[in-house]
Amino acid sequence: MFGRILINKNKPTKYTFLLALAVFLLVTAIGFIKFNFFDDDIYISGDSVTIEDMVGSWIEPIPGQKDKYQGFTLHDDSTAESINMNTLLIQKWRLDKGYLVLTEKSIGNGSSSIGDERYKIDVVGKKKLRLIRGSYSFEYERKK
Repeated sequence: MFGRILINKNKPTKYTFLLALAVFLLVTAIGFIKFNFFDDDIYISGDSVTIEDMVGSWIEPIPGQKDKYQGFTLHDDSTAESINMNTLLIQKWRLDKGYLVLTEKSIGNGSSSIGDERYKIDVVGKKKLRLIRGSYSFEYERKK
């Protein structure tokens, strides 16, 4: 009789199976949320960002103008162009060790100047891009 009780206690029960299934489903759900599988967007940053990750049109809302957007298009030949920015013309771009470098021509106030602006690539994915310059953060969505 004693031996029979030990065998029954070591034998897996339906509750053990249900507990294991619940743990598996919980871990799977956390993985989907953490790695953005629901958004179909995997984010990368730093030196692992490639030209292919960045090519495309990126837009953000224009402050104070409802339903208006501004941004830039990055082409695979390193040329670039502004979207809805008449006084800031983005001409070229390149990647530099986790940074996006944009060659910008400012044509405001009757004078013009050309210079490079460096933005730290915080994260980039299929749908979103976040850049940082100093204490400012810029959030863009990929234009469809």
